[in-house]
Formats: sequence, C-alpha cells, structure tokens
Amino acid sequence: MQKRLLGIFATMAIVLAACGGATTSSAPAESTEPGATTEATTPPESNLADEQILRYAIIGDPPTLDPSPAQDAVSIAVLGNLHRGLVYFDKDFNIVPSLAETWDVSADAKTLTFHLRAANYSNGDPIVAGDFVYSFKRLVDPRTAAPYSYVAGEIDGAPDLLAMAGADPAPSDADVDAALDKLGVEAPDDSTFVVHLNQGATYFLSALTLWVFVPIQESWITSEGATEAANYVSSGPFIMDTWDHNSQIILKPNPEWYGDTKPTLTEVQMPIVADITAIQAAYEAGEVDAVYPVPTEDIQRVKDDPVLGAEYSEAAGLSITYYTFNNGTDPSGEGKLARCEDPKACPTNNLNFRIALTEAIDKTAFINATFAGLGQVSNSFVMPGIPGYDETIDPYPFNLDSAKAHMETALQELGYSTAAEIPALKFGFNSGAGHEPRVAFLAEAWRQAFGLETEQIGSEFGVFLTQRTAGEYDLARDGWGADYPHANNQLSGLFTCGGGNNDSQWCNPAFDALLAKAAVEPDLDAQASIYKEAQKLMMDEAPILPLRFAVTPALLKPYVSGVNATTNDSENPGDRFLETIQILKH
Repeated sequence: MQKRLLGIFATMAIVLAACGGATTSSAPAESTEPGATTEATTPPESNLADEQILRYAIIGDPPTLDPSPAQDAVSIAVLGNLHRGLVYFDKDFNIVPSLAETWDVSADAKTLTFHLRAANYSNGDPIVAGDFVYSFKRLVDPRTAAPYSYVAGEIDGAPDLLAMAGADPAPSDADVDAALDKLGVEAPDDSTFVVHLNQGATYFLSALTLWVFVPIQESWITSEGATEAANYVSSGPFIMDTWDHNSQIILKPNPEWYGDTKPTLTEVQMPIVADITAIQAAYEAGEVDAVYPVPTEDIQRVKDDPVLGAEYSEAAGLSITYYTFNNGTDPSGEGKLARCEDPKACPTNNLNFRIALTEAIDKTAFINATFAGLGQVSNSFVMPGIPGYDETIDPYPFNLDSAKAHMETALQELGYSTAAEIPALKFGFNSGAGHEPRVAFLAEAWRQAFGLETEQIGSEFGVFLTQRTAGEYDLARDGWGADYPHANNQLSGLFTCGGGNNDSQWCNPAFDALLAKAAVEPDLDAQASIYKEAQKLMMDEAPILPLRFAVTPALLKPYVSGVNATTNDSENPGDRFLETIQILKH
C-alpha cells in the first residue's frame, strides 16, 4: 500500500511544485515508457508456449464500448486495453507518459500543456491534438449524457455544460454548441494539447488516466456501427477483432501500438458468461485462465484442494461494497428527481428510517456469512490507504435497540403504525454476480428486526444500471472501485449534488463546498482533514449503507506469466496491462 501512496504523492508533487511559482516539466524518474510497468519482464523464448492465447472471462455483455459514456467495470476492463490517453499509470500507480511524451504545468497550476508523441490509431491515421479537443468536448456535452462527465468539472467552461445536463427545459443545440466553444481546451498544433482549469486541482493529472479522456477520432465515432468490431478504432495496445454479443470478445495486438512493451499475446479471448459460478466451472474445466473473484461458496473447497489451493490468492483492493438508499426519487418507475410529496411513498427519504436500517446490520456477520470472512468492515467510504480515510467514523454502529428506537421515530414521521404496513421495499441488484445471498442477508435482518418486507429485484447488469441511475428502487446494490487513488475520486460525483454517479440522489451543498475547498488545498495533511470532515458530514446523514472494504480471492493458472496485478483491476488479475502477459509452456 505504501508504494501506491508514493505514486499519489508523486502525482501531486507535479502540481504542488507549480503552485510554488515554478513552471515544471514532467520527467517521471521511475518509468518513462508509455504505459510502462516496472516489473514487466519477458521469459526466455524457449519457455513460451507456441500458442499465446489468454482466456479471461467477463460477466455480461459490456453495456457500451464507447469510451465517453462507459461507466461499468466490464466495459472498463475492455476499454483499458483498446485505448490509452495522454498519461497512464504503472502497476504502482505512478503517473507515466502515454500519448503525451512530456507536459508542462503553469505557475498557477491552471494550465497544463501536453506535448504529444508521433502515434497512430489502429486504422493508421495519426492521433492529433484536435482529437483530444473533440473527446473532451464530447465528454461534457450534455447530449452525450456521460455519467463520468463530472470528472472534467475543473476545466474552464465545464461547469456551465454540466449544469445543462437534465435541465428542464433542455438547452437548445445552439446554446450547447456556444458553451462548448468556450470549453478550456485547445490544440495550437497537431502535437500540442492545452487544458485550462478553473482552479488548481491537485488530482487532475491522475484523473486524466481515465478511459473517458482518451482521444476519439470524430469520423470514427460518428460513423454507423462505430463500436462494433468491424469498425472499431483503437489507440491502445490491442484492437477488437471480434464482438459476438453475449458470447465472446476477442482482442488482438494493435499493429500501430507505440508503446515499448509490445504484446506477446496473439489473442485475448473474453468469453461472456452469465455469472461468476460459470467462470469457476470453466476454470476447473481448463477453459479459462482466471477467476476473479472466486465464488464465496467455493473458497474453502478451493483452499483445501491440493491443485487449486496452489493457484489461489487473496489481495486487498481499493473497492467497497455498499448499498444505496434512494434519498430523493420516487421509486414508482417515473424517476422523479425530487423529494416525494407523500413521505409514505418514499420511506428511504427519511433519515431516521435510513439510520434504523443501518444500525440493524451486523457487518461482521454479513462479511462472514456472504464473503467467507474476507474483507474489512466499512463504516465510511474513502478506502484504507487513501489520504482521507478515517477509521473513527462510525455514526451508526450495529445496535438493535437503537435501530428499533429510530424505526419508531421514522414510523411516526412517515405516518405508519408498524413497519409491516410499509409496502415491500424495492431492493434492486444485478443478478448472476453473487449478490443474491448478500441481498437476502440484509432483507432477512430487516424482516427480523422490524417486520419490514422487501421485493428483491434481480436484473441483467445493463438493465440494472439504468434502473439504479433512474432511481427505480428504494435501495440498491452498489459498489465502487477507485478509478484513481485519491479521495476526490471516492466522493466527488458519487455524492455531490447532481453527480453523474450519484445513485443515492443525496445532496448537501455544505458537502460540495468542502470538496471544492479540498481540491485547491496544497497542503496534503490539510487536504486529507477536509476530506475527512466532508465524509463525516455525509455519513451522519446515512445516504448509503457501507459494509465492506474488499479482499478479493482469485485463481490464476500457473502458466500465465507477466501479470501486473493491481488493487484496481476490473474483471481479472492484471487486466489493466494485458500487454505484459505471456503464456508459458504447460
């Protein structure tokens, strides 16, 4: 974990040095090759298998492989190998050059100038600075409706565009286009890209490693069927050779890839399966090369098996399991983004009701029963190892007596005599990913404590994402893996008013003000204190039920070599760096 923090501090130092009045240029000491990893070594050719095919399964068809609107782990696992942006990170999360060979930061830390290397897309066309201008504008264009558009909020002019999203009445095309013309991005020439920020944001360079900031060729993405395999245009180490929807994706090396680490793999097969149990069965049948995570019900058997046990590992990850209360919408299906006029219709809008549900859950028992005891109890949101984590935050610990008292207060405020009178809460989750026993555990705890009933609604992943975003639930399964290791990524956009990933619909302007204050605070200790203050404010209002910081059980075939696993992997070990993997003779 210490190595990851060093990476964070190195990133911040680039901007903080600029705040001191000096113009700086990037010269990463540990790694200067694009997308480099510090331990990617190639075994002697005599040790390599003749067939360099990796088989990494994914759960469900990616909802989209258009970088701008993508938001889910499955899509990100694929996109991370099809595209690379201005900068990337190595396995220890040091920021390294990618399409930008170097960059300069102005003295006030508000202007970043990137100097691009000579590189081509997979179709042979050159990647030019104007493609970044187009991509950044497309991300914040309200007509794109990109859930991650908020990560560009520090760019000049972006707040006006973000405010247009969901506006009623919708802005005219002319108004949107006029606002886009004012966005603080420019391309003085084909090899120079400039970003003007509205404030000196210490985390912005880390944010630029995200898939939403990759270059996009307008002629490609606006063409018919752009994201299908036959038409796909990549900027990363792999191209999409095949996408048989709901069946399989096949990646192959990008012949135009500019990185020094060229893929040894000739093919990455990504069978698309319905659930994690199917991946476990396929692994044991020798049909796939990894399981991530191992199904809870199989962990002890796997650990006891002499063969599987040797291939098993557990690793802490920067991710959290939590459940989202609907704090602001009518779950009738209309998706009204406003407090309910009738409090009885939306009980999770009530603070005492949310507190009662939180205090009724024994989180240790939850982890033991549904995660085979793997994981750390979470009472807040910022993950251990990230500045801003605060283990002292625990406003509503497990306490059935207090839970019942809060429920009595909530019932009086809602106008019910007993919890049994409340219509069954709509409890949404994505099916096939192992969430069923966890949902059942929570539902049974609330039934026993209060006589409260739930309607457990499992949906296909893409459908579930749409339902959760629209607020078509009372409470819903949720989770978050750090896109970059900074408290801003754990809080901004997920809990800020109107944030693109604010599934809870919770909104508190005082919380937003604290995040804005932290963004420009140059002292790292002071910055962390502000994030802690914001997090405590949020958890006091119980918009979510945090449960577990992750420990992920995994299986990996011993002939899969060169894996640079990180605490930020999406669907399989090392899936952020498929270009470093080789298959050994076996």
